[in-house]
Amino acid sequence: MAAKIDDRAFSDLAVPPGELLAEELEARGMTQRELADRTGRPGQKISEIINGKKSITYDTALELEKVLGIPAHFWVNLEASYQLTKARLREKSELERQEDWLEFFPVQELRARGHILKSRDKRQTVSALLKFFGVASFPALRQRQEAFIQYRITPKSKVSEGALWAWLRVGAIQARQIETAPYNHGRFLNALREIRGLTAERVEVFFPRMRDLCASAGVAFVVIKELPKSGANGVARWISADKAMIQLSTRRRWTDIFWFSFYHEAKHVLDRQKKRAFVNGINDDPDAEAGADRFAQEMLIPPDEWAAFVESRAWSPLRVREFAQLVGIHPGIVVGRLQHEGLIPHSNLNDLRIRFVWSDD
Repeated sequence: MAAKIDDRAFSDLAVPPGELLAEELEARGMTQRELADRTGRPGQKISEIINGKKSITYDTALELEKVLGIPAHFWVNLEASYQLTKARLREKSELERQEDWLEFFPVQELRARGHILKSRDKRQTVSALLKFFGVASFPALRQRQEAFIQYRITPKSKVSEGALWAWLRVGAIQARQIETAPYNHGRFLNALREIRGLTAERVEVFFPRMRDLCASAGVAFVVIKELPKSGANGVARWISADKAMIQLSTRRRWTDIFWFSFYHEAKHVLDRQKKRAFVNGINDDPDAEAGADRFAQEMLIPPDEWAAFVESRAWSPLRVREFAQLVGIHPGIVVGRLQHEGLIPHSNLNDLRIRFVWSDD
């Protein structure tokens, strides 16, 4: 009987090396006492090895090589295989105890996207999920999330914590693959100003430039397709001492929400909040989120210009386009701000907003 893990077969039968040693002695007509005398070992030690109570050490393997003529590496490998098989059997039981966690994560979606392999064996699926998250157990994963990720999910929300964790993990994996310069605060501020001028461009134009500008300042920028019920618009966090990341979701594809979310997360990076990551969209730390909101608003639309525009109460499509051109941003950002502040209904001027379509949609 064999268990299959990662397309390799492993024996479920843990055979102590002592059993093979006993068979070898019997075939040679050699007693345990004689082997003990020849190796200079106490008879009790040989008995314990044969009965699986003691391991074959490197020194013992070399002694057996001299006495029996069987290479030391044979005994060493036999012992290692025995110990590993025992460990795998213990792991098998541990994986079975964690099968309930499969209901916590969007397993089918992760399979469909190629993040974990398809399998009908629940233990294999548990193992694949643990490797995907890079942890030895799900309780360890929960501890890690609680230590480094800042969010609160209200009982009434439809957010799945498992989907959120998986979405965050996909982003972290992709961000680590992006080469970045060491983080530089001033360079990142300059990058943010230059990126602002890209808001009126098409996705295929602004995205690669935006990603490169962020990388040059030490920030990996990724957009990860939403996992159902993951709930987040974006997250900012540090993945090393000199490398930050900003991860946005395709959950809300409107122009204004995308750009607002980006600058919101950029503020968390600028504040160098390394101990915790802040997930935007899930009832976060009010003070930190309010500060990030103000930064995003003021980066996108200068406060004085916005105040004058609001006071004019001239919010026709033509006037919105003219104002957007004046301040150098996409008109959809202006519409989103007007709607957010309750100055116009959410049904108004939506033809000036666009929805992004990402390549993996």
